[in-house]
Amino acid sequence: MTPKVLWEVVRAAAKRSGIEKLAPHDLRRSCARLGRLAGGELDQIQFLLGHVSIQTTEQYLGCKQKLRFAVNDRMGIEPDNPPASQ
Repeated sequence: MTPKVLWEVVRAAAKRSGIEKLAPHDLRRSCARLGRLAGGELDQIQFLLGHVSIQTTEQYLGCKQKLRFAVNDRMGIEPDNPPASQ
């Protein structure tokens, strides 16, 4: 299937649905966001969309990873009293 054929398929489906403007990339962004809402991890969505860079997937989702707040910081596995230095 060529890009032109894909555009025509999407355009015809949009017209039948009463949507004025719809592009194939709109469907990719919707797929990414629905996957995220369903609990999909960023790397899973990256793989699904075939992105080489995680930053491209972040752009599709309109989000950035917050590495300052790592998930392991909230796991509650810190020791109560750290051992004294010897």
